[in-house]
Amino acid sequence: MTTTATAPQGVAHHAGAVGADRVEGPLKGYHHRTFAVRLDRSSPLAGDFRWLKLREPRQDALWYDMRWFPSEEELLRLLHARQGRGARYGRTPPRIPQVVEQTVDGQRLAFLAFIEGVTLDRVRGARPGRVPGRYLDQIEELFHALAGVDAEALAAHAGPQPAAACDRHDPAAYPEHGGATAFLGALTHFTMAHAYRDRQKEMAELLDLLGVPVAALDAFARRRPLLTDRPRTLLHGDLHRRNLVVDRAGDLWTIDWELALLGDPLYDLATHLHLMDYPADQEQEMVRRWQRAVGPRRSAGTAQDLPHYRAYKLVQSLCTDVLRATARLARTQEPPGSAAGRVRLRGAATVVQRVLAAAREPLRLPETPPTEQVEAVFADWWRRNRPPD
Repeated sequence: MTTTATAPQGVAHHAGAVGADRVEGPLKGYHHRTFAVRLDRSSPLAGDFRWLKLREPRQDALWYDMRWFPSEEELLRLLHARQGRGARYGRTPPRIPQVVEQTVDGQRLAFLAFIEGVTLDRVRGARPGRVPGRYLDQIEELFHALAGVDAEALAAHAGPQPAAACDRHDPAAYPEHGGATAFLGALTHFTMAHAYRDRQKEMAELLDLLGVPVAALDAFARRRPLLTDRPRTLLHGDLHRRNLVVDRAGDLWTIDWELALLGDPLYDLATHLHLMDYPADQEQEMVRRWQRAVGPRRSAGTAQDLPHYRAYKLVQSLCTDVLRATARLARTQEPPGSAAGRVRLRGAATVVQRVLAAAREPLRLPETPPTEQVEAVFADWWRRNRPPD
């Protein structure tokens, strides 16, 4: 077996147990260290896969998104389940990774197919920022399939994760034909409780120096817009360009389902628009395509309610990007005053200033600081929190 990187012991062991010919990675990923494993022809899984994906959780990864299922493998196994002539849980989304189970050292493990291709952000020939029409067609097809999954049947297999952070606004109580207002409340509560208040001691002073007083976040969390009720639906929850893989035939595969939820389908559209950063005309086109894909009941009240979800995503991005910036700086070995340190500081400041400016309106802030001021705030934080040499 050959490798292009040193795989963690557990990944290397499982790769050897299933007959790996080659291990490549680690691939880019926030919550896991992920490796692509090419199987030897003699592998017991070679009849199902050419490549499979093995992952090891990152112990220092912070989870910023509420999710429903304990693992991506479990959800995909359910979605592929068959009963009679059809899918057990309604319509199966097209082009999602296959799952196969194999016993390794007496333990039953689930393995995911690794999808060969390029992510949508690396497709050649497209104008910058624009998505070719054939892929918009396939994204629309995906939303149509998600609307056809039996979300109520899936609900019996899991619940909001982590449950401790969802205790005040339980999305499990989402009724069959409604609950969008409570669902947005649960998302907002999760962000405030899990991505902010759990770290309030380190966050409050930093955000205040960045021009975001605690009162502004608290006021946003207390606002409860009344949303139109829409049927609960399976949501991918993280549909961005790097989670959409184009294979050699030009087909679009959807990967990384670990943030999947059951809830208001409009949230999936809002998250998709937030992450894709479409040009204005393509964003309007995608809204129309999504409405057509999910049908009139699931798209009711789109024009009135979409801005509320977009506002939530902007505030969520502010909280998470500030935390990510501090986490990256804390792990940096170079001193703040070095050339490499200055590059990292400017990168962190540029990202955070952008999300500050985007969140100004939903947080009702009078102004946001320029990049130079943000950089100075992070430089001071880094010097005070850097471990001693």
